[in-house]
Amino acid sequence: MIEFVSGISVVCFAASYAVALVCEASRLLFRSGVRGAVMIAFAGAGLVAHTLFLGWRAAHEQAVPLSSAFDWYLLAAWLLAGGYLWITLANPRTPVGLFMLPVVLGLIGAAQLSSRIPFPQTPATQVWGAIHGSFNLAASVAVASGGLAGLLWLIQAGRLARKRPPLNSFRLPSLERLAQVTDRTLPIAASTAAAGFLSGIVLNAVNRQAGLLETVPWTDPVVLRMGGLVAWLVAAAVAARMGGRRADGPRTAAWLSVASFVLLTGSILWGLAAPTRHGVPPTRPADASSEAAP
Repeated sequence: MIEFVSGISVVCFAASYAVALVCEASRLLFRSGVRGAVMIAFAGAGLVAHTLFLGWRAAHEQAVPLSSAFDWYLLAAWLLAGGYLWITLANPRTPVGLFMLPVVLGLIGAAQLSSRIPFPQTPATQVWGAIHGSFNLAASVAVASGGLAGLLWLIQAGRLARKRPPLNSFRLPSLERLAQVTDRTLPIAASTAAAGFLSGIVLNAVNRQAGLLETVPWTDPVVLRMGGLVAWLVAAAVAARMGGRRADGPRTAAWLSVASFVLLTGSILWGLAAPTRHGVPPTRPADASSEAAP
């Protein structure tokens, strides 16, 4: 059993999610009586393999468990994959996988491009790092969930405006349910993103106070993109709240949620491409002097 778990790779659960996505997409082409079972089986197998992979890393990494950018993206993908499976089991005719699984696979791809080097491991940074990462993880999942719900709202509203009949193979959630998701996720995303940004400032101050050299400057691309994203999310949450009582309030919230998801995606891509000091293990002055010595 240990050999089996240790042999699980990212390709294992990524391939399972990809097969589930193909099954979801085939709904648009033909009807099948066994497709649903196959789709759930592959998604479930992928989630189990995903869970075992994260559990193995948490149990066998020398540093604090799941404390690298690689693990962070995989955790976000794991949460969305679990949400997809739960929604699909509860509403088998809702094609949520067409929208959620590409995000899951995108996060897995981002993990593959990210560093596996653990974040700073001093006692103080462990605590603040966990707080910082948890808030950012919650904000990202909220933005992704709200963005997908907003996109579905716009699709459903457009279909109803054109008086198009529902497809036989699947059906979309009601506008009321989708509007509830966008109304709830926008303030959650704004508050958790702001808390994540503030805890990141504290974490950086802790590193500096401890005499660490590699603190993150204010001009770092990660700081800039996260600051901009937080400002947008707070403004979007306020705008959605102010327009909630208007007739076009749900449409406004849907567009704001979609725009937030697009900005989050761009922020992640920027973070993968731009050079950054974020997440780089810090060094103490003594370490730096010893490295410089011949």
